[in-house]
Amino acid sequence: MKNILVLTDFSANAAHAAHTGTMLARHLDANVLLFNANVTQPVVPVYAGGPTVFDEVNFMEKENTGLLQNLANSLKPFLKDNNTGKKNDVYFEEGLGDLAYQVKNIIDNRNIEMVVMGSREGSRVDHFLTGSDTFSVIDHSAKPVLIVPHGADLRTIKKVIFASNFADTDAKAIRYLIKLAEILEFHLEVVHINILGDDDITRDLKKKEFLKHIAHLPHHNLTITEIYGKDIVDRLNNLCDDPGSEILAFSHYKDSFFSRLLSPSTTRKALENQKAPLLIFPAAFLV
Repeated sequence: MKNILVLTDFSANAAHAAHTGTMLARHLDANVLLFNANVTQPVVPVYAGGPTVFDEVNFMEKENTGLLQNLANSLKPFLKDNNTGKKNDVYFEEGLGDLAYQVKNIIDNRNIEMVVMGSREGSRVDHFLTGSDTFSVIDHSAKPVLIVPHGADLRTIKKVIFASNFADTDAKAIRYLIKLAEILEFHLEVVHINILGDDDITRDLKKKEFLKHIAHLPHHNLTITEIYGKDIVDRLNNLCDDPGSEILAFSHYKDSFFSRLLSPSTTRKALENQKAPLLIFPAAFLV
């Protein structure tokens, strides 16, 4: 059975993301796999009267196991029996070491549909799922990554905005979103970002080929619009402020226009004021 991989550090933001992941699992007929990466803290040396590194790690593992079990128990009532009569479930795992490497390993060995993680709240870093860890997870993931801000309510999704520059690689992401739209019954709006520097002929050819491909896809609730100019991040955020625009989605691959959105300086600014959830399609998913 498919799994929604939910990353948690037991913060309020992560708990909110876990409930969002459970909602998705219910609709996608999937299990929830909770994962916590132990981040060891400096310990007082034994000769100074402190615990050994082994004792510290062992204590953290026991504590985190209990927290994971409690979180799993709180999420199970939100799942329901699927069409086969077998009840979906919530599982949990924990690991020690680099978060992105462990996420990659889970994706390689488990049937993961999507990765869900919390974002920061306001301007204060509430948990480790921010900054470089966020970028690293996205760079190492072969599945879509949903970043959920604290105040987002995704119990029902009315619209998903997919930002595109009509690149060939966007087609796979759009096919995924069309299938997701059929299940979750949301409207998909593809917003073409008019990139400065493209000449009119190149832009028109890209648009023509892209629309030709879209025309062959089985979609019933999809529209295409365009935006121009600078300050794309702010304009996309403003677009997502419209009522009913729940998720902003885009592809992320090397040297793409949208890779700038994931540069440390730009993304930290964007996530600091993030209101809409971000659904990011990593490069490894698009190949």
